[in-house]
Amino acid sequence: MLMNVFEILFAKENVVHLGAVLYLAGFLFRDQILLRTFVIAGDVVYILYFYFAPAVPLWGGVFWSMVLVLVNAWMIFRLLADRAHVAMSDNERQLVPLLDGLTPGEFRRLMRAGTWQSATAPTVLTRENEPLDHLYYVLAGSIDIDKAGQSFSIGPETFIGEVAFLLKREATATVTLAPGARYISWNIGALRRMMLGAPSLAIALAGALNRDMAAKVARSL
Repeated sequence: MLMNVFEILFAKENVVHLGAVLYLAGFLFRDQILLRTFVIAGDVVYILYFYFAPAVPLWGGVFWSMVLVLVNAWMIFRLLADRAHVAMSDNERQLVPLLDGLTPGEFRRLMRAGTWQSATAPTVLTRENEPLDHLYYVLAGSIDIDKAGQSFSIGPETFIGEVAFLLKREATATVTLAPGARYISWNIGALRRMMLGAPSLAIALAGALNRDMAAKVARSL
């Protein structure tokens, strides 16, 4: 009975057009999950066609269609995992809304590359006109700035070293954290290499750094 149904269905090769329509529908979506879901559906249709339509199954077509199904299914899994929020530390829960623009997956990758620390004494993060090997984000605590002979303090929830990082130059100020400050640091060399391999992360992080600089400029006016 099932074979008769497939014979009728495939008699006019309607399934070829159905598979093509599913492919086309997928390419109309910008969302990768929807795109890949429709492509999988199209491949499943082609698998059925390659197996049931000819007198002898076209095993080459079946095999490669199955490969495409598995590849797209794996990519959907990775996309869903990248969008999912998982268990985070207290510091990460406080930081995630402050780094707007990063997906949950990008945020987790950025956190794995960093090191959380607490200042137990006055801690100098950068020195004016000296090379910088780390980028910092201060989550809590007082920040003292010495720049061009002037001293002032700023609040937390800000990047330190972002100008030097973006412009690839020496630190623009001497920055000292008060005892008790909490911050995360990233090795600049390792961070640049990670960004080269993850363009979307590089764009999102650059956006966060630029917004941070703009906020500092606005506060200084």
